[in-house]
Amino acid sequence: MTSLYRGYYRLVRRAIYKVTSDEGCLDDLINDTFLKLLEKISVLRTLDRCSLAAYIVYTSRSVSINFIRRQSVQNTRLCYGLEEDLAEGISDSRDTIGERMAQLDLWKVIWRLPERHKDVLYFKYGLELPDTEIAKALSITPASVRQVLTRARRAAKRLMEEEVGTYAR
Repeated sequence: MTSLYRGYYRLVRRAIYKVTSDEGCLDDLINDTFLKLLEKISVLRTLDRCSLAAYIVYTSRSVSINFIRRQSVQNTRLCYGLEEDLAEGISDSRDTIGERMAQLDLWKVIWRLPERHKDVLYFKYGLELPDTEIAKALSITPASVRQVLTRARRAAKRLMEEEVGTYAR
């Protein structure tokens, strides 16, 4: 792995910089790329030199693009969060403890979901945004938003059922 790092460091650095154009996150993304490659070390050993270089560049670009996507989603969350009325977050005395506990359990399950599912559920139910706004924020179509929502709800339901089954035993 050390020889891989030494041999392809410049190539990875160049590929990441082409995508992000950001010196600040460069070292972190380089490390993330090599960690990702470490998971696939058995595949890397079977590749010839040209295929290995292509694989490494592709992985570098993927890591960079995923970073940019996560960053834009986080920035969108911050922007939408600023528009919220802070008084709405204060709980009403009419809320029952049971309702609050159920919401807390639900959000615990949601945080165990994949990033994309969490984002869509947060935008839909946390911020109560329409599908068109969610689509703009995530750079996908409104139909894709509905599809991801369906999958996210199914995954959350499955996790809740697993949790209930664990407590029942």
